[in-house]
Amino acid sequence: MKKLKFRTNSRHISQLGRELVTDFVTALVELIKNSYDADAYGVKIILDKPNTPESKLILIDTGSGMTQEDFENKWMVIGTNNKVTEPFTPNGRKKAGKKGIGRFSVERIAEKVSIYSFTDTEEPYKVTINWNSFEEINIAALTQRISILKDHHDTSAAKYISNQLKYFFLTDKVEEIDKVTVARILGNEKFNYLLFYDREILVRLEREVVPILKKYENIEQLIEDVESSLEIINSQSESLAFGMLNELYKKYKLSIPQTGMILVMEGLRDEWKQKDIDKLQKELRLLVAPNLIEQDPFKIELTAPDFSIEDIVLVNEILDLRYAKIDAKIYDNARKIYISYKDKDGKEEIVEDELEQPLLCGNVNAEIYFFLRDSSNLIKAGSGYNFRFALKMLDSYCGIKIYRDNFRVKPYGDIGNDWLFLDQKKVKDTHGYLVGNNQVIGVVKIGDVTNPLLVDATNREGIIENEAYEQLKIFLTKCTNLISDVRRNAYLEEQNEKKLEREKNKIDAQFDDVKNKYQNTPFMKQIEEVTQTTDHKAIALKLEMLAKAYIEDTEQKKADIQKLKSNYDRHYSETKRIYQEKINFQESELNLYKNLASLGMLTGSFGHETSDIVSRIQTSLHLINVYLDNDLEKTKMKDILSIVNADFDRIYAYSNLIVNFLRKRKRDVLSEINFGHILAEVTGFYKAIVNSFNISIENKCEQTINFAMKQIDLESIIINMITNAFEQVKGKQVRQIRISIVQSTSHVILNFEDSGNGVPKEKEKDIFRPFETTKEEGIGLGLNIVKDIVEYYKGEIKIESSEELGGAKFIVQLPKGDTDE
Repeated sequence: MKKLKFRTNSRHISQLGRELVTDFVTALVELIKNSYDADAYGVKIILDKPNTPESKLILIDTGSGMTQEDFENKWMVIGTNNKVTEPFTPNGRKKAGKKGIGRFSVERIAEKVSIYSFTDTEEPYKVTINWNSFEEINIAALTQRISILKDHHDTSAAKYISNQLKYFFLTDKVEEIDKVTVARILGNEKFNYLLFYDREILVRLEREVVPILKKYENIEQLIEDVESSLEIINSQSESLAFGMLNELYKKYKLSIPQTGMILVMEGLRDEWKQKDIDKLQKELRLLVAPNLIEQDPFKIELTAPDFSIEDIVLVNEILDLRYAKIDAKIYDNARKIYISYKDKDGKEEIVEDELEQPLLCGNVNAEIYFFLRDSSNLIKAGSGYNFRFALKMLDSYCGIKIYRDNFRVKPYGDIGNDWLFLDQKKVKDTHGYLVGNNQVIGVVKIGDVTNPLLVDATNREGIIENEAYEQLKIFLTKCTNLISDVRRNAYLEEQNEKKLEREKNKIDAQFDDVKNKYQNTPFMKQIEEVTQTTDHKAIALKLEMLAKAYIEDTEQKKADIQKLKSNYDRHYSETKRIYQEKINFQESELNLYKNLASLGMLTGSFGHETSDIVSRIQTSLHLINVYLDNDLEKTKMKDILSIVNADFDRIYAYSNLIVNFLRKRKRDVLSEINFGHILAEVTGFYKAIVNSFNISIENKCEQTINFAMKQIDLESIIINMITNAFEQVKGKQVRQIRISIVQSTSHVILNFEDSGNGVPKEKEKDIFRPFETTKEEGIGLGLNIVKDIVEYYKGEIKIESSEELGGAKFIVQLPKGDTDE
């Protein structure tokens, strides 16, 4: 029996490097993580002579270095599991990587690397790896690059040709005589990429060299066939490397022994621009979770003489300008939720919840800082920067970022990465209470041990979007919703307080007028005269006059009080009437807007079908004109007319539904309506519309069920529920919508079922919130409108799973009895 083994082609190295790591900034970040895993106190990055043939990127760290044995058995082994079996460093740091591929970031960055390792147990050594040794010859790609360079200078194309030729000269699979011939033809063996900007060289390359290279296009070279050198070094032979490490130790005032690693990467693959430096600076500032800096220092320094390097401004400097802060956690083995809100006005609110089932996302800690983007809130005395700079800082750091074991998980919280869809919801918020992505700076902390189901994608870009990830998003959305809710409630409370204060001041003013009036009456003056008289004979007369004045004054007071009471009652009654009329008008207007929104969402859901119909009718009419002009094909004309007729039937169904929905009597009249008739009428229109989607709608109302409500409200409920179900089932293999109406002694019950995906337990409350939607183009108002209408009629709506259809089942219960309009 023959035994087989997997073998790996050498080009797999470039696939791991250039194809797995998305860009050179991400690649450099991966190397910095390796320095962190080596317990380094600091890292220095030097970008030297970028965008030239002599370009270099040097990374120096003060970590523990690697022994020769570790380098050979770990660094040189693809996919090693040492970070899984040994997840923590000797100093207690949780290692940032575990897939064993971060080292191939070196290949992504440059063509060649020299690695210097300094440990406290053995002599320093140097490993040199030329990544061009792992290439392959690709004639099609080579000739394509030659064509590109004939038209204009393209650095990546020139570098590609250079790498192909370097591989040709490095591999022992090529005959020596062919190497000599190619060197003679091109007059060079170093193949600086600038050489291939010369059109004459390109012509020679295409005519004479490509045929020679083609002989070796199919050679098979395995990774184990390529060797790299390791040599012991000393301070005399490698003074530059020793000097760079020593300089870093002196800068950070670290004690000996001087351990660490230096990576000198030569022949950078990419063109570096100022925007790349700016991006790298931001990445480095946000790479490590903020509180880690205080507990376990990890310094990162960038030197790039050819570019502008901004002074580092720490994110902590803007946090003091926050309006509110959220501290939140999922804890106790993911069975409990705690969310705390505090703002600068002294408002505090706490949300706590204990769950029946633990969340799959695991324990999580989060801090979210909320900012109001105006000058009164983003300027602080003594801060040293103005409003414009504060806005720039907020724009640089805004977003909610995820840190796994204190290291950043990309791309969450990058500029333009609104992974919680905060901005999408905010633009639909007419009141301005919802939180925007550019108003928050957030840190979410997870870990490999505490959150095993939040799994990194293979390319280290993002987390796999499984159920655990969705639960994490729901939790963080609860946090931002709490900010919105507190602000909304505070505004409403403030408006109510202002209204009460105005009413109080009005009543106080009226009573002050009465009080002042009584203080100046003749009766009060006569009492004063009696108390001051000394003529005893006159007292009797004055008392008689006083009694008369008392009676007159009392009657006047009664009249004044009655008048005041009458005025107050009239004012109150009139105010109440006007206020009630205004409420009724606003409710009527609001209901109209909601019903129009229902119609708008209906139109949006089926709008694409309408555009297809119009396009098809236009084409059909054009064909008919062609046939009429030639007096031909009457049979085909009939076929086309039958298609047009069917399309007009669908458009007729649309127009009928819209026209009937907007009839005034349906909006204004509260009367006993027959639920079965209305259900049959609305679904009748729909059936003509959804036929082209292969969706079936079943409706059933076996009894005669009458209920007092506005007809447009019932139709709005049915339309929104069908539209919602339509979006759920249209991509499914089985496409069914079922509606039934029944009644009990006390309630009328409407059941809406579909064959869609159903509603997850944790989202059952959230889906009724305004602007909550799972659809990319959704508005998030349909279910909220249904809930508002149902609650207006003192009813309730709840969600279950449909046992028969497998999707969601929405149950609307309307209590029988009188309803105040």
